[in-house]
Parts: sequence; C-alpha cells; structure tokens
Amino acid sequence: MPELPLFPLQIVVFPGESVPLHIFEPRYRQLVKDTLQSGEPFGIVLTRRTRQSATPADREPTHEVGCTVRMESNESFPDGRFNISCIGERRFRIIEKLGERPYWVAHVEFLDDPADSESAEAYSVYQDAAGLYREHLGLALALQNSWQRTYRLPRRPAPLVNHIASSIEAPASVKQEVLKSESTVEQLNLLSRILRASNRQLIDRVHLHHKQRYEGLGVGN
Repeated sequence: MPELPLFPLQIVVFPGESVPLHIFEPRYRQLVKDTLQSGEPFGIVLTRRTRQSATPADREPTHEVGCTVRMESNESFPDGRFNISCIGERRFRIIEKLGERPYWVAHVEFLDDPADSESAEAYSVYQDAAGLYREHLGLALALQNSWQRTYRLPRRPAPLVNHIASSIEAPASVKQEVLKSESTVEQLNLLSRILRASNRQLIDRVHLHHKQRYEGLGVGN
C-alpha cells in the first residue's frame, strides 16, 4: 500500500490544477526538501487547520480524499522558506494515518475516474455543465469589458469536472464534495448548481457594471 507525505491545507486541489505554495513552517520545509530529493509527489488534503492552530489535532487531515501534487518549480530563500509551484495529479483516499514524522504521512489508495465517467448520462450532463461554464467565462470577461468567441474545454466528462472545479470560486467544503464523489454525473450536477448560482450573481454585476459605465460616459459628455 503506497505511503504518501501529506500537506493538510484549507484548500481542495484537483488533477491538472496549478497550485502555488509559500512554505514557511519547519515541518513542511522538510517535506519540500524530501520531495526534491525523492522526486515523488505529496498529497494535499483539506483540514480545518488555521495559522492559529496550536495542537496536533488541529493540524491533522480531517478529510479522507485528497489529491497528489508534483512540484514543477521551486525558489528557496536564505532563511529556509520556499516558494513552490505544483500541479495536481491523482485523487487518493487515506486508508491509515501514520502520524507526523515530522509532517503527516499516510497509507493511501489512488482513485481512478468514477465508473460512470464514460456513460451516456455523463455525456448528457456534460453538455449542461459545459454550457453553463461557457456562460460563466463570458460573464467574467464582460466585467472586464472583454469577450472571447470560443472556449476550448475538455471533451470528456471527467476532465471537464477537474477543469471547472479547479477554476471556479466555491467554498472548500463544496469543492471537497465534488472531489470525493464517485459519480461523474453527481460531480457535474453539483458543479452545474454552483455555476447557475454564480452566473445569476455575475449577470447582476454585469448589468450594474454596464449601467455605471454608460452613465459615466453620459455625464462625461
């Protein structure tokens, strides 16, 4: 059973997601050094931990499913800190926590795409989620007085889940529900609900933005 170093954080990472991290705690400086030496990935898993947490229990991973990340670049500082850039690779599930040595280590199992990821139903809800995401991107660009004719999205349901989930704003607890789900249909339906709510808010913001912009032009004239 694979043994994986863990970095408990208050973020949820998906395969393919770029993750910049600033490493300042001694235990995680050691994790970076060990990872640089081994060339192996480490795991990021959601925790309730905050910077003010003082007890080992507060530092413990509090969710079972996380995502491995592989370091792509690093910058070291004279005082021992690091800036690193990572890329998400594979979902995993914690089977047994092995404790802090000095950072958390666990036995894990790696998770494949859900069994329904290539089903007809998955491709059906794929269309809904892709359409809502294109609308989301268009509204976000409209707030910047910009636009784009087409958006290139993954053509399969499971990669689309990772693409959308890693780029939209949502509470970490909600993203964790997406990450741990063993149904691509469920994942896409959840992301579609998030996108519908977000798009409604963006529409209101775009309307207000355009109103202020054109009223401002009128006053200027």
